[in-house]
Amino acid sequence: MNQEESIQAHDSFGEKLRDFYQSTLANHKVSFWASIVASGIGFLAVILALIAYLASPGNLNESVVLAIAGVVAQFISAAFFYLHNMSTLQVLSGFESPVKRQDTQLAVSLVTRMNEKSHDYMYMNIINVLMVRNEPNRDLSPELVRAFRESGKA
Repeated sequence: MNQEESIQAHDSFGEKLRDFYQSTLANHKVSFWASIVASGIGFLAVILALIAYLASPGNLNESVVLAIAGVVAQFISAAFFYLHNMSTLQVLSGFESPVKRQDTQLAVSLVTRMNEKSHDYMYMNIINVLMVRNEPNRDLSPELVRAFRESGKA
């Protein structure tokens, strides 16, 4: 892969990452405001139930129905907020992986542009960072540890 192809690959990946971020941000705004609206409707229904009860204490039918509707709307709002928070956590964890991948690709690309004498040292540093980040999430095999140890002696 030459330098121009590498830059195009990074631009394409960055473009996809930006598109993913924009669509996720739009979905989160809609989800958040839907939760706020559901909460507002529930609160309004509970207030109307209180007003209906104070207006005619002898007629409980309207106030009970409004109160139940308000409480149900509040539960729906709580469920919306819970789902919003869970999806936010999922997106953040899913967004972290492509960003790390992009950082690694950029590091490898930068190493290829450096003096060839420093390639081995720089690739070893990239491998060390990946090991510290534990990516991919796999245990180190004894063979891999032995290979790293032997490469350090050479």
